[in-house]
Amino acid sequence: MSGPPRLFDVTPTAATPVSVPFDPLPGARAYYGTLEQTAYRIEMPPDWNGGLLLWAHGIHGFAPEVRSENPPPALRSALIARGYAWAASSFSQNGFVPGIAANDTLLLKQYFTERFGRPERTYVAGNSMGGNVVTLALENFPDEFDGGLSFCGVVAGEEWVDYLLAWAMAAEFIAGVELPLEEGPARVTEALETQLLPALGPAEAPTPKGEAFRSVIRNMTGGARPFFAEGFRQLFRPNFGLITGDPRRDLPMTRAASTAGIDFRADPGLGFDGDAVNQGVRRFAADMDLRDPARHPETSPTTGKIRDPLLTLHETGDLTVPLSMEQSYRRKTVAAGTGDLLVQRLIRSSSHCEFSDEEVARAWDDLVAWVEGGTRPAGDDVSGDLSDSGRAFTSPLRPNDPGTTR
Repeated sequence: MSGPPRLFDVTPTAATPVSVPFDPLPGARAYYGTLEQTAYRIEMPPDWNGGLLLWAHGIHGFAPEVRSENPPPALRSALIARGYAWAASSFSQNGFVPGIAANDTLLLKQYFTERFGRPERTYVAGNSMGGNVVTLALENFPDEFDGGLSFCGVVAGEEWVDYLLAWAMAAEFIAGVELPLEEGPARVTEALETQLLPALGPAEAPTPKGEAFRSVIRNMTGGARPFFAEGFRQLFRPNFGLITGDPRRDLPMTRAASTAGIDFRADPGLGFDGDAVNQGVRRFAADMDLRDPARHPETSPTTGKIRDPLLTLHETGDLTVPLSMEQSYRRKTVAAGTGDLLVQRLIRSSSHCEFSDEEVARAWDDLVAWVEGGTRPAGDDVSGDLSDSGRAFTSPLRPNDPGTTR
C-alpha cells in the first residue's frame, strides 16, 4: 500500500487488533484480517455492482484489544442482496475516538481499492459514535464519499459529552447536593448514592425535586415526545457515569466538555421557575485547545458543512444519545446552507440503536435512490412539535406505544 490516507492528524495509543473470522451470507465471500493497528472485515456480493459501504461502529469500551463488527443484519442483508460490498474496520484505539475512527475508515477504503478496485460509489454509515464518524467524514473529506447514513448517531460531536456533564450538574443543583469532584471517583459515587439520588427519588416515583430534574432533562434533550419517560427511567442512573468515572476531568474527552451554553429550564410550577436553574447550576468551561477541529476532531463540535446527502434515524426516547443532537445538527446545516442535504427520521422508541429490519432497509434504499437517482426522501421536522412524532417512519409501532405525549 502507498502511504495511508488521513483525515486528521491524530495518533492513537497502542492497541492489539484481534481479527475474528465470520461466515459470509449465501453466495457472498468473506475477507478478514488486520491492517496496521486495526482489524477489518469485508464482504463481497456474488455480483458486485461497484458500490461500497464503509461501516463505523459505536464505542467498544476502553480495552486494549480492538475488534471489527458487521453492520446491522438488515443493512448487511440489503447490501449483499442488492450487489453492494461492505467493509468495516475496528478502530486503532477504543473509547470515544471519532477522529481516529474516521482515519481508520478511510484507510480501509484505500485497502479495499487496492485489493478489489476503486468503488464507483462509496457510502459511510455508522451507529452511536459511528454517527460522529459519518458527519466528520462527510464534512471533511467529501470527495471520498457519496452519501452517509447515521443510526442513533452522535452527529453533533462533543456536544454529546456536554450533555452528560450537564445531566450531572442539573441533578446536583436541583438536589441541593454539590458532588465533591476533586475528591475522586469513590467519594463522588458515595455522595451520589447516599445524598443526591435519594433527594431526587427513584425515576419511577420521583420526589418533587426529581420531578423538576426530569423536566429539565426533557426540555434539554428535545422536549415532550413519545417514549421520553421510558428512556428517562432506563438512563436515570447510568447517565451519571461520566461524572463518576472521571470527576476530576482528567481525560481529554471530559476536559473538552462544557456546560457554558446549555439552557437548563424546568417547567413552571415545579419550584424552579424562570432562570432559577440557569442561575444556580455549576458551569464548566471547555479546554478550547481540545475543541480545535483540526487538532482534536474527536473532541470538537461538528460544523454541518456537508457536501453529500446524509440520512439519519434516531429514536425519540433515546437518552444515551438524545435527539437534541439531531436538532443541533439541523441548525448547523441550516446555518451552513446545507440543510437540503440532510434528511432526519424519528422512530418511536426508548431504545438506543435498536431499529427494525424494515426501518433500516427502507433508510438504505431511500439513501441510494437519493444519491444515485436524485430523489430526495421524506423526513421528519425535528425542530417542531414532537409530542406525537415518528409515526411516518416507525414500522412497526413498539409495544406499549404511549400515543401523543405532551
